This record gives sequence, C-alpha cells and structure tokens, in this order.
Amino acid sequence: MKNLYQILEIDKNASQSEIKKAYRKLAKKYHPDINPDDKNACDKFREIAQAYEILSDEKKRKEYDNKLLNFKKTNKTNDNFSKDKKENMKKPDGMNVDFEFERFFGFNPKTKETKENFVNKRKDPFDTTNIFNSFFKVKRD
Repeated sequence: MKNLYQILEIDKNASQSEIKKAYRKLAKKYHPDINPDDKNACDKFREIAQAYEILSDEKKRKEYDNKLLNFKKTNKTNDNFSKDKKENMKKPDGMNVDFEFERFFGFNPKTKETKENFVNKRKDPFDTTNIFNSFFKVKRD
C-alpha cells in the first residue's frame, strides 16, 4: 500500500494548508507541461494528484488512515510469520513433519529410503502399478 503522506512529502499530522502547499509545490515540479519528455514526471504528477485528492478530503483521509493503520498491523504480523516461517512449516504444533510422513507412508520423502519395519513393504514406495491395473485393467471373459 502506497503511503500518500510520503508521496506528498508531509507528516501524517499535517494540516489542510500544509497538504495544499505541498501538493502545489510538487505539482509544479512534476507537471507534464514543464517536463514534456519525462514520462516518470507524468507518472509522479498523477500519483501526487491522487494523493492530494484523498488527503484533502477529511472523510477520505480518515478512511485512508484507518486502512493504513490496518495494513501496518497486518504487515507487522506477516513479518513475524516470515521470520519463523521455516520453523513453523517444519514443526507445526511441535510435530516433526518428516518423521510423521515417514511413519505414515513408510519411506523418507527426502532420501526415498523405505522404512524397515513398515507393514506394507514395497521396493518402490512410488510404485502405483497395482492401483493403475485395478482401475484400467481390461477384463476378458
């Protein structure tokens, strides 16, 4: 989410007159008529105009501030998750996923070694020939 206050280069607590003053200064600097060959200036001018449109209206500004606050809270939560992502994915609720996978399927997913004491001993844990034949085998009388 774009920070409109940063776009207008103002403080979050800026008054309406400060917002207007910042908008006029930046609009003059990046106006397409002043910078006819600079495409970035045109894009920046549009961005500034959109920011001013929202921040100059008290109702829109209040809605934007609420969205920005919620976005920051959500982003902070996501940052905490990404730091511990590897640990969370490996051991949800304290469970070792690799061990549980091996216990259930009878082989290690990384090395593809079959567990010795597994009930269903097959040479290749990925061999699905029996399943395939049971569904697609041609029955002849």
